Amino acid sequence: MNKYVIVFITFFLGYFIVNSIYEEINRDKTPGKAKRLSCQKKVTSFERGFSNPEITYVQKLIEHGNTKFTSYVEKAVYSESVLFDYITLVQTDEIFKNNLEKYVKYNENNDESFSLQYYIYENDKNDPGKKTKKSKSYAGYTVFEVKNKNNKTIYKVQIDFMDNKGKDIKNSIQCAVKSFMTFNKQ
Repeated sequence: MNKYVIVFITFFLGYFIVNSIYEEINRDKTPGKAKRLSCQKKVTSFERGFSNPEITYVQKLIEHGNTKFTSYVEKAVYSESVLFDYITLVQTDEIFKNNLEKYVKYNENNDESFSLQYYIYENDKNDPGKKTKKSKSYAGYTVFEVKNKNNKTIYKVQIDFMDNKGKDIKNSIQCAVKSFMTFNKQ
């Protein structure tokens, strides 16, 4: 009888050890990789929240119609910039604005101090710092950042896009806004 108990315990412990090793080997080791939403799983994305109470507060401000934002683009420097021949900042601003407005429930604009900012980065594939094939595989990324009244970042998300003509920037922007508006709500 004792033999069977010892064999059972040994088998049980062995199973957990092997399972733990397997999970450790197969775990994604990139810190900050976002996989909360299905849109974050389709491309490489990174997400980080720094102040949950302030994030919740800004989410409510957006729901109340506070959707002012700033934006800019970062064109390729070492490569010929081509992305913005196909899509303009005015077009991406309209996409961003429309995605923010999907979350507006009331129109009670006020002058609360917070900063919404996004930018579009064009991947500079000839940048001498980019040595791996993976670093040259995407067309660019969208970064959405929220700062508090003291200009400190309280939330930041980065979502890649793959099309060199920016056909999937709309998806990247939509995912960035959704990432913020659902942060800590799931």
